[in-house]
Amino acid sequence: MKVLLLAIFSLYITSSLYAQTSDAEAEAMANLLGVQKKEAISKMVSVAPKDSVAFWKIYDEYAKKNVTTGKARIKLYEQTVQSYGAMGAGTADSLATRYFANRMDQEKTLEEYYQKIKKATNAVTAFEFYQAEVYLLTQIRAQIMQQIPTYGQVQLATKKQ
Repeated sequence: MKVLLLAIFSLYITSSLYAQTSDAEAEAMANLLGVQKKEAISKMVSVAPKDSVAFWKIYDEYAKKNVTTGKARIKLYEQTVQSYGAMGAGTADSLATRYFANRMDQEKTLEEYYQKIKKATNAVTAFEFYQAEVYLLTQIRAQIMQQIPTYGQVQLATKKQ
């Protein structure tokens, strides 16, 4: 199930990386991913019935807050690919700095919502949430990065031609 969801998302994100993505498209992709992630989370986190309402309310807040970060990351992937034609030190540094900031924003949000879930439910449920989110985020990033050649790969391919 997870693999299927990730494959669908990967195909969608890959096709849109090669075309200019509008804000509406980026938001739609982030929302689609959010729905898919929620389904996966429901299979990976065992929430006690007494904690279910509180957990899902907090999770929905978390997912909504992450839409902005997700949209920014989608745009960043697109800008990375578009920068390959004129990559210089300034562009490379700017991209790296923005990737770091995006990841830090995502990590801060994850920690903030881990604490909220722990307070509303318990540490075990919060830890399951944390593990599931990290797992899914890692899988999604890996799927996307497999579709985007690195700048070094592009340079090598260009030299061979």
